[in-house]
Parts: sequence; structure tokens; C-alpha cells
Amino acid sequence: MLSLTAALVVLMAGSAGAATSVTAKAQLRGHLPELGERPTMRVFLTEAAYDTYRNSLGEANVFPPASSLFMTFDKEILALYTRGNDTGGRCIGTQIAAGFSGDTLAATAPWQIGTCGAPSSAHYPFILLSLSRTATDGTSWLGSARSVCLSVETQDTNACATLSGASPAPSASASPAPTSTATAAPSATAVPSATRSLTPTQSVAAASPTAAPSSAASSATRSPAAAASPPATASDNGTNVLLYAMLIAIGFLVLLSLFLSRGGRRR
Repeated sequence: MLSLTAALVVLMAGSAGAATSVTAKAQLRGHLPELGERPTMRVFLTEAAYDTYRNSLGEANVFPPASSLFMTFDKEILALYTRGNDTGGRCIGTQIAAGFSGDTLAATAPWQIGTCGAPSSAHYPFILLSLSRTATDGTSWLGSARSVCLSVETQDTNACATLSGASPAPSASASPAPTSTATAAPSATAVPSATRSLTPTQSVAAASPTAAPSSAASSATRSPAAAASPPATASDNGTNVLLYAMLIAIGFLVLLSLFLSRGGRRR
């Protein structure tokens, strides 16, 4: 009986300490030196907070507006992780695992070989991801969360953002100020670097119509002026030649009659 009770206590403690899975989706990744030299984490609970941050970057703003992301703030939040000055030759992978335990949501991501479309010298990787406001078991974790953290394979890459007054759903009167404090803030007047590069995690090229059909159609269409001017036909050319011949013959006859009349008078 005592052994059974002890086993139940161990099982309950284990289930209480296990992290609850939270769905995470990569939105954008790349390399951007303006985001800082050290690992940082920023969390945006509202669209206004996200837009305020991206606008503060000035010329370094490479982030799309919230309307272009594959998420909605009523069901998800945004998190921006930056590795800072890295070794180079790699970027952050999109297979992100996230779980909530206690008052912290912890996410991990793998490294991916290559710079994901950036120049070979790029070594400031970042990733913009969305996190579901509801865990996979249906519970809402955001109301009791105090921090959101992410690391890439090793603990030395870990960075956390502290949540202040997190709410389970965005409010219509939300403040435009960011709702999280970051470990490092980029300069708003930073000059863009040649190593800046982005790799969208979802292809949107299919949504953009190609210009080839329209150009082909426009080139194949004749202009109204050209269509309104029919080319000269062979019959028109023949009529003109005959008319000229008749005029010449009439002129010759007139001259001949004048010459003959003057000759008769002299005799």
C-alpha cells in the first residue's frame, strides 16, 4: 500500500513538472547585424507593439508588416530571437519545439548548415516566430507566463524576454509600446550592412502574378492607328497609272492642236 502511494506521488510530481507543448511557427529568418552583438529575445503581444518596433529600426527595417505574416495576434504572439555575432556558415532552422512549464515558455531551434541565401560572410542570424496563445492541450499559458526564452542547440545561445502584464488576448486599446524588455536594443539610426539578408520561411512567389502574360498580350495587340490604316492594294496602283497616262495624252493633244492652229495662220 505504501509503495503504491509513493508511486502515485512520483507520477503526479512528474506530470506537474512536465512542460506543456506550445505550437511555434517560423515566420522569417536571415542575418542582420543591426540587431546587436549578443543573443536577444523580444516578444510582441499586439500588432501595435510589433509595428512600433519595426518602424524604430529605420533603414534597417527588413521585417514585413503584420498583415503579411502567417499569423494573427488574436490567436498568436510574435517573438524575435537574434543570435548576435555568430561563427558564420549557418542559420537558424525552422523546426522549433516550444513548451511551457512553471512561468516560462522555453523554445529550442536547430542550426542549419549554410547562410540561407545570405552572403557567405554573414554571421548575425535571427528568426522571427509566432507562438500560439493556447497550448496543445487547450489551456492558455500566456496569462501565467513571466518570460519567453529560446536557444539554438546550446545553452550559451539562450536569450529570454520578460513579459509584463501579459494578457490572454490583445486589447483594442493596447499601448503601442513593446510589451517585452529586450536584453539589447538596436540603434534606430544604424546604417544597413551589405551582409543583411532575409530568407522567408514560406514561399509567397505564387501569390504574385507574373508579368510575362501581360507583356506578351500587349506586344501582340496592334495599335489603333496601325489598324485604322489599310495598306495600298495593287488595283489602286493600276488606277493611278492609268489616270496619269490619260492626263498626259490630253495635254499632248492640246499642245498639238495649238501648234497646228498657229501653223495654218502663217500660211
